[in-house]
Amino acid sequence: MNRPNYYNKIVILFIATFANIFIMWYFLVREESVDWISSQIIHQASPYAMTVAEDGKVIIDNVILGYGFVLPKGFETAGAKNLSFYIMADGGKKCEIKHYYVRADKAGGEAADTRKMIIPFRSNNLIFELTGSEADKSLCAGYLKQIKDSLTREQETAPL
Repeated sequence: MNRPNYYNKIVILFIATFANIFIMWYFLVREESVDWISSQIIHQASPYAMTVAEDGKVIIDNVILGYGFVLPKGFETAGAKNLSFYIMADGGKKCEIKHYYVRADKAGGEAADTRKMIIPFRSNNLIFELTGSEADKSLCAGYLKQIKDSLTREQETAPL
């Protein structure tokens, strides 16, 4: 009986595997690669965690600043850092609301009105702004109030 010798094949397989691991490690630790990878991480980071509840509502938490809110039923969201939410109706966006936050000392005198809601939180202003048409203003303003009522905040004394 002629038995095949697997020892040489296994040794070659291990050498090839370790050589490939070393090559990948080398290309990942080069300065150009590290710069590219870290820039991709920085550009993709979002402070928001989004969860869809059983009833279809979207819960959005800002895990860095420590606040969260619930979107009214039927809203969808887009964006990573500066969010926008909207209702899809008749093939288009309806009641689009943009959300962002700015430092209170750099707010530049922004004022709240029927289309913009500003909520002070720690050293920031949370801003919810309607960008839809004037015709939908009364309906969409009610959604702003629902979002404000659902706002949850961690302890105001929690460190940033």
